[in-house]
Amino acid sequence: MKTKHLNSTLALVTATLLMVLFNNFERVNWSNILKVPTVDTVNEASRVAHAKELLGTRYKGSAAQKIEGRSALNVQLYKKVQGYLDPQWKNRAGDISSTIISESDKYNFDPVFVMAIIKTESSFNPLTIGRFGEIGLMQIKPDTAEWIAKKYGIAWKGKNTLKNPVTNIRIGAAYMDYLRKQFPGKASKYVSAYNMGPRNVRRLVAQNVMPAEYSSRVMKNYGDFYKTLASASILPTIASN
Repeated sequence: MKTKHLNSTLALVTATLLMVLFNNFERVNWSNILKVPTVDTVNEASRVAHAKELLGTRYKGSAAQKIEGRSALNVQLYKKVQGYLDPQWKNRAGDISSTIISESDKYNFDPVFVMAIIKTESSFNPLTIGRFGEIGLMQIKPDTAEWIAKKYGIAWKGKNTLKNPVTNIRIGAAYMDYLRKQFPGKASKYVSAYNMGPRNVRRLVAQNVMPAEYSSRVMKNYGDFYKTLASASILPTIASN
């Protein structure tokens, strides 16, 4: 216990000295300090832009706004992913969180949004099989996945491809990108389309019915993630290791 406390103290002192030295969080390599796998850096501009698209006027004063500029967000996301994964998958937390961040960067998503989709769909269980044959973290049907994989140039070797959590996220993010382009700037529509398909969303909208149940669940998880991220300080995160 004394050794653990000493290591925590040393990490805290090291981080403090680095902040004083550089006076800039962005230049501190938090992955090294926190002794976690190297995780891709969050594209802050894309995160903020997408959060504003998702939240609209609610962005101002939101938890998503409060963490603007937080350089250790990638480490916090890694820890969040690791915490949700079952023991047999925890050694993949680095790969999974890096893929969430890198695919979000590729399609200009907020990575917290992608995490909210995963939480809603599978609760971070890569082996989840849905009622209609959906597979994996982002619960994608094999036929949809095959079509998207070919459209976006992602390697496809049959439905077992979706049991690989990294590939599952890549295909799921590509599908969300496709849906977002079908409903540009209309977050509730493209989020709902991920669950029921774009054709069903258009059919309901034509009947003056706005699908909301699924998107509400996603946005609740999105908001809950941000509340915990905003309430967490990087220094206590260091001291807890």
